[in-house]
Amino acid sequence: YILVFRHLEQHPEHRIYPLFRYFDNWCQDENRHGDFFKALLRSQPQLWNSWKARLWARFFLLTVFATHTMTVLERSTFYDSIGIDPQEYNKQVIHHTNATAKGAFPSILDTHHPEFFPRLEQCAIANQKLAEISSNQRPAAIQFCQKLPWIAVIVWQLLRLYLLPSINAEASRTVIN
Repeated sequence: YILVFRHLEQHPEHRIYPLFRYFDNWCQDENRHGDFFKALLRSQPQLWNSWKARLWARFFLLTVFATHTMTVLERSTFYDSIGIDPQEYNKQVIHHTNATAKGAFPSILDTHHPEFFPRLEQCAIANQKLAEISSNQRPAAIQFCQKLPWIAVIVWQLLRLYLLPSINAEASRTVIN
């Protein structure tokens, strides 16, 4: 939300809802929640100091980024209406979130990998196809069969993203004496 708030600060002509004037406080609340979560996680080494923790961190980040991408791209008309390019906004949010996650998680995703965003966008396209199928008037059994290939696309792309090399966040930490 902070990126939307900063954009609207610079472009008040796009502030189509009065609520946008209060985004700064909301964003600060979100940051405080993240800081609390980071402190809680880092105070419990068993939650971040193992190979399982690295896999869970990747899984968590991937689900957050996939959900964000699908949501932003399915609501692209909203972002267009406030003067924000949805795909660029999605990339900025994901890069920023990933950089923030580096302070809490033992590993993060390589969001600069050339396959990263194209695969997420394939998931978003498949998700839109699923929504279109759900809104048609065909029987549930036919809809289910129509959805299977698109579900397979999402699962395959997410699996490929999960298996991309990750970044070891622990290696980039400095020791403070």
